[in-house]
Amino acid sequence: MKIGLINPNHNLRDAAIHLGMGYLASYARLHHPDLEFNYLDTRVAKEKEIKNFFNETYELIGITASSQVFDEAIEIAKKIKHSHPETPICLGGSHASTERERCLSAYPFDFAAYGEGEQTFSELISFIKGEKILAEIHGLIYKDEAGSIHITTSRSLIPYIDEVPFPAYDLFEMSRYPQHRLTTSRGCPFECVFCNSSSLWTNKWRKRSPENIISEIKFLLKNYGQKTLVFNDDSFNIDAKRVLQFCNLLIEEKLDILWSTSIRVDLLTQEIADAMHHSGCYNVSIGIESANNEVLKRMNKHTTTEKIYGGIQILRQAGIDVMGQFMIGNPGDTLESVKESIEFAKTSNLTGIEFYTALPYRDSLLWDFVQSHGKLLTDTEPYTYHNISPRIIFETPKFTYEDRLKAIELATKNGFYHALTHDEKNWLVDGGRIVAKKIQKIAKGNLGNKIYLGLRKAYRKFK
Repeated sequence: MKIGLINPNHNLRDAAIHLGMGYLASYARLHHPDLEFNYLDTRVAKEKEIKNFFNETYELIGITASSQVFDEAIEIAKKIKHSHPETPICLGGSHASTERERCLSAYPFDFAAYGEGEQTFSELISFIKGEKILAEIHGLIYKDEAGSIHITTSRSLIPYIDEVPFPAYDLFEMSRYPQHRLTTSRGCPFECVFCNSSSLWTNKWRKRSPENIISEIKFLLKNYGQKTLVFNDDSFNIDAKRVLQFCNLLIEEKLDILWSTSIRVDLLTQEIADAMHHSGCYNVSIGIESANNEVLKRMNKHTTTEKIYGGIQILRQAGIDVMGQFMIGNPGDTLESVKESIEFAKTSNLTGIEFYTALPYRDSLLWDFVQSHGKLLTDTEPYTYHNISPRIIFETPKFTYEDRLKAIELATKNGFYHALTHDEKNWLVDGGRIVAKKIQKIAKGNLGNKIYLGLRKAYRKFK
């Protein structure tokens, strides 16, 4: 049985393997040894590879999409239906989990998997083989022959994610990606107003064991060479004991890797920061969002500016770079509070700063807030929000469109406002990463790491 998997991300800023697609394939292979997968990443694929992919015939095609790339997913699905109208297409990813039946009602998808997708997609394959009934597949949305949309009951989460096989890395052209990426946990126990990740993972946080993570790192290094590693967790350091165990294992194994991740800075201690640095952590991203405590409170961040500032200093003292990420427009935000955030960004010892506008996606508390206290400024679907410029989707009486525009202009003037899509400098950033990756391959271990960090400092000036 031949299955096509597509990651539509042609316009995104960074080239990165899609771990979710890798997990879908590796899990499905456990239950269907006869599967043949063909994978397309529109960000890195060459024209001939794209043409060859669409010339093939598949018994099922899976397309993953966040809201940010859903427009590209629609165009790909239309293309498939035009040339192969009988080929079933299943949508997955965060957009399907957020939008549910809306992602099928007006678009050329036959199925959608919502929530954790491995088991659902594997059972959908069983249906295609004639071995299972659609209505019995949990976590599935589907159209019947009359065009009516049905949503089955949600699927229970996989309790022990150590049991999920490593992603099917053989599907990816690994040499085209500048970093190795892996996920060490799933979900987040916090409920920040702007985030809708709970629609995919719920608010339950599940972790992999340090030993299991180390095994995957060794597998990547052995089979695909030395690169920096990025852990794609929402919050890597929810469990402090696990972080220390993992760092100590890395040191004991003498793998000499560089790694980065996203953390909750308010959960940090000097002991953890030092252990992270000694094990190879060179950079972390932290969601600061705002430097105003009232805004933080209304966002459900469960932290304070003082705790954030203290955590940044701990990281910097340990020798770890800190990328601070801020948002414009969450509940309670005003032009004055954004000015506070910009001043905090300048004076808090951050090594990188990014500001974004808050986007009210469905199934988030921010969406509910806008319905009750604000005014949407567009009647388009949420997946188009990233294409609106300036990216101001709503306003409130205390933070009008005009003030939001001033806030964006101020962040831009300071060099802090960023987009997640390609720009004219992308080729330079990609080129810098490729060169740095090749240096690591030639000069392995600590020497390669030092050269990489030097090159990284240079090319980041152009981001």
